Amino acid sequence: MPEGDTVRRLAERIGTRFAGERCRRSIVRDPRITHLDLSGTTLVEADAVGKWLLLRFDDGRTVYGHLRMDGHWDLGRRSPAPEWKRRLEVEFESGWMTAIDMPLIGVVATADEHDVVGHLGPDLCGPGVPDIERIVIRLTQDPARPLAGALLDQRNVAGFGNVYAVEVPFICGVSPFQPIGSVGDLDLVVRAGSALIRTNAERGPQNTTGRRLHDSHHWVYGRRRQPCPWCSTALLGMGEDATPWQRVTTWCPSCQPDVESRDVEIARIERALALHPARRRFPVETAGVS
Repeated sequence: MPEGDTVRRLAERIGTRFAGERCRRSIVRDPRITHLDLSGTTLVEADAVGKWLLLRFDDGRTVYGHLRMDGHWDLGRRSPAPEWKRRLEVEFESGWMTAIDMPLIGVVATADEHDVVGHLGPDLCGPGVPDIERIVIRLTQDPARPLAGALLDQRNVAGFGNVYAVEVPFICGVSPFQPIGSVGDLDLVVRAGSALIRTNAERGPQNTTGRRLHDSHHWVYGRRRQPCPWCSTALLGMGEDATPWQRVTTWCPSCQPDVESRDVEIARIERALALHPARRRFPVETAGVS
């Protein structure tokens, strides 16, 4: 599932390509938006809040969508995808924008966007620096909840997906199953994750190591049973049917031990980010936010 950084980059691509252009015609094949006709309108801007894409038009309407696992947007030439997959096609003056296999798509008055995204926590990839203290308060409302599950809950913080729910605990040396109320210096976990996802949103690709590895851009995500890149212990993993948060996960039993409480070591985070441009954001960018 695309995460907040991916959707933010998509919004910027759409805005750079089509913002300010007039829609020549729109073709709708999704029964949820059969009433939608964008002909004659102008795309004002493309925005993202968490994992939600928002396309604002000058007639006061916003087309919103969530990619989930299968959705994507084709930009430029008219999409070669089968017509039944093309849920929405918009022809602008310089090309086409096509929603493919969108599991969630709709239209709302721009003034009522809060009906779609108002339930979300602070947006990690938004234009402003996220309020770390506010995020920590939201995360710890259920102190018994596993760390990974709390990070994935978009009501706590908007933007983290499963890549970050696996990678951020490893970078911080905390088990993904650690009850979030027993994590010391939880703000450091949020700051590390924020630095990574915001940097990746700006620069791309979704790299958590800072290295260009031939097999992966991640420390442990998708590397179950392989040696831990730090201590060589065999990585453990579980499928989405076995974790309380219903996502696949991978962790190192030595670096991320199952303990009663766990303090975050800033030195470990700094080591993990040493080669990543996110190091310039951690913890400086978010240190003074309250």
